[in-house]
Amino acid sequence: MSSRTDRRNWVWLPSRLRFRVLGLIDVVALWVVVSALVGAGAWWGLDAYRDNRDYCTENQELRRMGDECIGVTASAYPFAPDLTDVLGKIEKENEAALHSRKQVVSVAVVMPYTQETEGAAVSESLIRRSLQGAYVAQRDNNQDSDTAIRLLFANVGENLNHWRTVTDELKSRVKGRAPLVAAIGFPNSNDETLDSVKQGLGRYDIPAVSAVLSSREMEDPHLFKVSPSTDHLVDALKRYVNAKANRVNRADTFMIADDQKSDNYVNNLRKVFFAEFGEEYGIDDGAVDSRIATYLGQQGSAEGEKRKFRQAVTRMCAARAKTVFLAGRDVDLPPFLTAVGREPSCDQGTDDEPLRILRVSTGRDPVTEKPSMRDIAERKHVEIVTAAAVDAPRWRAGSSGDNQVPQYFSGFARSYEEYFGEEQDNALNDGYAVMYHDALTAVGRAVTEAETNGVDPIRHRDIYDELSRLNTSEGCVGGCVPGASGVFAFANENIKLDKEQEEAVIGRWPVCKPVPVVTFPEERQDKSPLYRTYQGRGEACPGP
Repeated sequence: MSSRTDRRNWVWLPSRLRFRVLGLIDVVALWVVVSALVGAGAWWGLDAYRDNRDYCTENQELRRMGDECIGVTASAYPFAPDLTDVLGKIEKENEAALHSRKQVVSVAVVMPYTQETEGAAVSESLIRRSLQGAYVAQRDNNQDSDTAIRLLFANVGENLNHWRTVTDELKSRVKGRAPLVAAIGFPNSNDETLDSVKQGLGRYDIPAVSAVLSSREMEDPHLFKVSPSTDHLVDALKRYVNAKANRVNRADTFMIADDQKSDNYVNNLRKVFFAEFGEEYGIDDGAVDSRIATYLGQQGSAEGEKRKFRQAVTRMCAARAKTVFLAGRDVDLPPFLTAVGREPSCDQGTDDEPLRILRVSTGRDPVTEKPSMRDIAERKHVEIVTAAAVDAPRWRAGSSGDNQVPQYFSGFARSYEEYFGEEQDNALNDGYAVMYHDALTAVGRAVTEAETNGVDPIRHRDIYDELSRLNTSEGCVGGCVPGASGVFAFANENIKLDKEQEEAVIGRWPVCKPVPVVTFPEERQDKSPLYRTYQGRGEACPGP
């Protein structure tokens, strides 16, 4: 027998077992030891597998929840293929900020980073535009400011329901290197968005700056809005239709409204239409049966067939409506127009008196302005009138002396072209790049004000205080936001308002924000003065 196979030479084996045949007890004991070791190894391996399976990244910043990777990271995690380039640009800028000799602060971009289902809160193209706008503002700030901004990708999920995971993580980042000082984004008017501020960030005085929220019910002292409210957007529409050439005959009005009960935005918009136009135009609660039709919008969880406009459009055209108030989201406008195009009875519009659709939006929907949609609008004599936060096509075409064009838009457009020149010409039309740029620019302005006031180091409560103090008085000596969509601030203590309007300012809505009115398919150049939020109520606005 070989010495290696001779059990008598196995030094690791107890001596009593080297010189005798193994008995039953010895075999059982040996198997118990082997089984224990194998079991422990298997359990450790399974536990490690489970641990890694639950996370999308090795550093465990992003946790897997269903099919999504939820959490906060400064690295370019591939949430979606179409985001790879812009996420990479931001990550590179983040690294440059950390290696600069400047003070560095972090700002989280809180929003969905994926669109897996049709009814998701934000489409992938809008996610891309939002990140592009934030990147342009980050680059501009880091080139010009003594404090550099690092952006954090904070994914709350496509339905925004994982906000607590994100806000808990953000609260833990207010100290240390590159402390968190603010969050931007918050794209949807719903309970999850408001809870993420009221129950999450706001409890720790972390300011939240929404780029596109407009529902007046999104109110909290820590929630600043860059977009005009639905009140201001609808007020701009009312001024347009009150002009002599645009008068409305109350007998010809109709409303089509999204009936998603859980969508705060469309419900608030419907309420504001009632309040602003009311009995004067035949659109009020008493008109529900005969003058209002509903549909289920694409976004939302309500059961039923989404975006089925046939019945609503048939009723609208049977009523021979000439002015229609559309309380819905941008994504529902193309199927609405398609339904109008297919309905034979929709022929009441003429060149001189088109079927006018009144609505509000962040910008101009590129899908709606496609040739196929334009053909329907022209063939059916439909005119879409939109009060918007952004009118990129006109602003691009405007001259330097055009008082309807925001003074900082051209600089933003040049930077966007430099960084994202491969994008289509209509990339800025939906307004999301502009508005996310302005949300981060507002934070950057607050950082600059803190620097000027000698704050060192800058913390989240400092930024909250500075955002609250921005105002447009005396030519912006108190600090204004040089936004691509116009010069604005969030509050001005000198404004003398009635009780309802006072609440609007407390709610951190933008002051002096321009609201252009856009028409499609023919662009009518409105000669009236540019509408500015709160202007004419004791507020002297600087140039837009």
